Amino acid sequence: MKYRLTKNDKVIYSYKTIGSILAVILIFITSCESIVNNGQDRLIARAENHYLYLSDIKDSLKLFKSVDDSISKVRGLINNWARKKLIYEKSLINLPVDKISKINSMVDDYKSSLYRNNYREFVLKSLMDTVLNKKLISDFYESNKNNFKLREPLFKIRFISFPLDNVVRDEIITRFRRFEPKDKIFLDSLTFQFSSYFLADSIWLNKYATLEKVSFLNNNNSIKYLKREKYYEVKDSLDLYLFEVIEKLEKNQVAPFAYIENTIKNIVFNKKKIRFLKDFDDDILKDAIKTKKFETY
Repeated sequence: MKYRLTKNDKVIYSYKTIGSILAVILIFITSCESIVNNGQDRLIARAENHYLYLSDIKDSLKLFKSVDDSISKVRGLINNWARKKLIYEKSLINLPVDKISKINSMVDDYKSSLYRNNYREFVLKSLMDTVLNKKLISDFYESNKNNFKLREPLFKIRFISFPLDNVVRDEIITRFRRFEPKDKIFLDSLTFQFSSYFLADSIWLNKYATLEKVSFLNNNNSIKYLKREKYYEVKDSLDLYLFEVIEKLEKNQVAPFAYIENTIKNIVFNKKKIRFLKDFDDDILKDAIKTKKFETY
């Protein structure tokens, strides 16, 4: 049931009528950011001891699409704000004292819980950024690599497509196939001539990602072109496609470290997190006793 504002409810607008409020707000819709930033924030309404300012609703104002839309929604925005504040004030007056006391206790507990949990996460993240070094993650991988089996094949690939009439076509093919550091620099300098390309051949891709990178591949022909490590030249009426499967790992082979590094990091993090959370509260208590910040009588 909607709470209706009555004549007994103390809602006071900072201008004489709601219409003038809306007019003022609409004038400043396009510039309310600068108004607030310049310290010229405007009071819009008061409900009991609660005050609504332009800065409180400026983000909502940006979403309004027209003047009519703005007038209707600003009125609703202000009235909804007033309802919440007035019902809150009435609850403080009319609820039994023991009920209010219980609510306050729940609010304090919830607030305290939010602070504690956020502090734990903050300290934990700071600690993990230091503890989770490359060697720790690598050692965990080496000790457990047989548990990290691939659920699908992975590929390292290179790919370029460019118009058939490209004047340096033969050199592009030669450089692509050889792909020494100087060739990569050369090809990188020509990427503006390519229709599409993927030259990061140290990155492992699954089939879905490979189909996304290689424009001529699809579910129908992927079996042919992803079958084994091989170089291909494919052309259509417009483009020549150079594609090479550099390396392939089959399903159920051990996943390469680079491909699952983030997964391992999360596993190690969660293991340490469990231990950390177990000890954190006790360490805080011990430190408080040691520094005499906590005493029992």
